[in-house]
Amino acid sequence: MRCIPSILIVMVAVLWVQGVAALEYAYAPYNNGVMDPQQTGWPLTEEEKAYVLKPEHDRRPGREENQHKPALWPVVPSAGFWGGTAWLDFHAGLVKTVAASKGPIDVLLVGDSITQQWGPTWAKNFPEWKTVNIGIGGDKTQNVLWRLDHGGVAGLEPKACVLLIGNNNMFFTPETGVEAAAEGIKACLMNLREKFPEAAIVVVKIFPAHAPGNAFYEDIKKTNAAIDALNLTADPKVQLLDLTGDLLNADGTLKKDLYHADNIHLIPAGYDLYAAKLRLLLEKVLGAGGGEPAAKPAAATPSTAPKAAANSKSPEYPYAAYVAGRMDPQPFGWPLTVAELAYVQTPEYSRKPGHEEQKHLPAMWPVVPTAARWGEEHLSNAWIDHHRRIIDEVRAAGSALDILLLGDSITQGWGGSPIDRMPLGEAWQRRFRDARTVNAGIGGDRTENILWRLEHGLVDGVSPKVIVLMVGVNNAPLVAANGVPADAVAKGIALCVDNLRRKCPASQVVVVKVLPAFEPGSPTHEAVVAINEAIDRLELGANSSVRVVDASARFLKADGGLNATAYSDGHLHLSAEGYALLAEALEPAIRAVIAGAGA
Repeated sequence: MRCIPSILIVMVAVLWVQGVAALEYAYAPYNNGVMDPQQTGWPLTEEEKAYVLKPEHDRRPGREENQHKPALWPVVPSAGFWGGTAWLDFHAGLVKTVAASKGPIDVLLVGDSITQQWGPTWAKNFPEWKTVNIGIGGDKTQNVLWRLDHGGVAGLEPKACVLLIGNNNMFFTPETGVEAAAEGIKACLMNLREKFPEAAIVVVKIFPAHAPGNAFYEDIKKTNAAIDALNLTADPKVQLLDLTGDLLNADGTLKKDLYHADNIHLIPAGYDLYAAKLRLLLEKVLGAGGGEPAAKPAAATPSTAPKAAANSKSPEYPYAAYVAGRMDPQPFGWPLTVAELAYVQTPEYSRKPGHEEQKHLPAMWPVVPTAARWGEEHLSNAWIDHHRRIIDEVRAAGSALDILLLGDSITQGWGGSPIDRMPLGEAWQRRFRDARTVNAGIGGDRTENILWRLEHGLVDGVSPKVIVLMVGVNNAPLVAANGVPADAVAKGIALCVDNLRRKCPASQVVVVKVLPAFEPGSPTHEAVVAINEAIDRLELGANSSVRVVDASARFLKADGGLNATAYSDGHLHLSAEGYALLAEALEPAIRAVIAGAGA
């Protein structure tokens, strides 16, 4: 064990005065305002924004006096940094979420990507508890401290807090030492105790990662031992949860059926185990330590049961490797973790089902969620930025949202998209001017991209009266050239519908069959015909909450050729005339729903 400065022995001073705590950190220059220009509060001042946009290594304790003091890094608040404003934007989004949940809640989840990635698994295991999750992928103890002091939990009144942090501090233990990492976890605990003096707190020890003999693995063991030495449970409202024995085999290796391939993050089975152990503590906490027990959900009624199911499940995707969590590092949830951001910046073809096994499985492509990829590899992904803007627009509309348009460039071409900031076009305005509409179309999208967007926040928390889904034309060239079955594309569309039905059970889904494209006889045109025939066989309209609109005849001449004046490019994208024809076809289905909803 390495020796640490005596200043870390006191680490965090907590002065109790009539149940209120005053927190000081273990570094005088920070407490005295010599480092961070704005030690607490939100929103940030311009000076603070400029400060936190400096690389994190430029803001470490000691840097301000050109000294190297790594033992202090984990215990002094420091904003994270992903390059540019990305981390700060992420935090700002969580601050908005917290503000919307202000007041009493049951559980506050605090941590890094392992906390962030609870996703629907939390809702499945704990549907009865109102929960706020402020996990951010890549965070270290110092980043959590900064977030807690800068609006990250403002206005919340949790009965219980679950703190799991420290994994990312292991990258720096060769410099900081493991004791300092443990002290950073204690500092986070003390910060939560200061802000929530009546809350019970569960401190979860760092989960094992990698393999015995690996420095990361061994330092986690040492850090967890150092946590034990801190005697955190001397506070009667603090409980420790150690899952080490549950996550390891007898020989000390990881239980692979609980972990992603990265040997750090849990797959759903791992979260189910975590949930079972955590429930034993939280039920005790919420029943005795946090006031009255959380209300159990009422027996489901015909009107409420579908909604609960829709918000907690995903469709049954037909690819075991995806379902088991062996492909996408974050198969669901928004915002994205650091691992997911890196993953979606790789070329899309390298993320297609089968690629992970060096197999060609085109039948799986349209039915497995996959993020699209725009831009240079490993630099950015403009498609993700478009998705983010659309999520913000959808959430801003909230309960006032009447119509959500979902699809590819033909949908985007209606206008009103947050991507291009153009107003909704004349054809839409003429027929649906009185309906609050958000255009969620992104050019180039295929069924698999729509599925990914639905699993990553697109419609979370909203229930539009009508969702118009029009996708599949970009899958057609892959039917013609890459061996993708037309039936698989139709199944992908059906999965999109299934996903929407589960997430937005009160919404009416209008499915527009793929519009004719290119001239008859061309491979793409014939693929579109085959996809539409496969859609017919699925009988999607048999569900009373789904309507299928076939506008194909409006876009064809009597001889079967394309009505070229309906297309701006003569074969694919619509002209003003084309959008007028499509609006006319959609109006009966949309108006019936809007009128029935009392709009």
